[in-house]
Amino acid sequence: MNRIRSTLMDLLALPGPSGREGRVARYVTDRLAALGIPTHRDEAGNVLAEFTVGEGPVVLLSAHMDTVEDFAPGRTIIRSGDTIRSSAGILGADDRAGIAILLETLHRVRFFGLRGTIKTAFTCAEEIGRVGSRHIDPAWLEGIDMAVVADRRNRRDIVTSCRRTSFCPPETGLFWEETARGIGQSGWRVCQGGISDALTYAEYGIPSVNLSCGYQNEHTPEEELYLPSLEDTARLITAGLRRIMGRDGQ
Repeated sequence: MNRIRSTLMDLLALPGPSGREGRVARYVTDRLAALGIPTHRDEAGNVLAEFTVGEGPVVLLSAHMDTVEDFAPGRTIIRSGDTIRSSAGILGADDRAGIAILLETLHRVRFFGLRGTIKTAFTCAEEIGRVGSRHIDPAWLEGIDMAVVADRRNRRDIVTSCRRTSFCPPETGLFWEETARGIGQSGWRVCQGGISDALTYAEYGIPSVNLSCGYQNEHTPEEELYLPSLEDTARLITAGLRRIMGRDGQ
């Protein structure tokens, strides 16, 4: 099993419904510490971190730590080809998949010599009204040039709006479509989506997108995850960061 899938399986073994994300927060904190990235857990329970490598843009990466409900006792993860699901209750890929994708992305970009600052927000209680992201200190969000949220169903959506609220100017969505084409990933398209922490960041005036993580039927016992999407989305975000922060990579 490769690193990103191993990370996912670790996370799927950690319960963490809204308001009880402690075990997930400790796991994320330990993984970031192993990368030499200092973290702090704010009063709302979010795990926040940042690292700077010279002058350059500031990009926020974000996923949420809570699940819509607890995992079913004694459940197992069932794999069928490239798809996994839970033997009972929700799988929890929403949003454990997003966390795994961002941890993998951070592992990769630490070695690319980027120029700028990457901030990360692993938020709590997103499922009950974006509680965590809405309580991040506004001062910590100042100066961010773009927010990339990993918390979307399907395989290749770039969510840039919710209902009548736009998360970013059109060129931001086009940037991510172009980045996907540049790494040979066809099918990534700008679309409208639901409520996520991307809405919170957009409300602060930060151009934001929410990217697919490969799951379907979230919040139901039919939830499933297409495993190759983990790698696809991690690769897309990595390529985007290299473009934004001074490297033109594939």
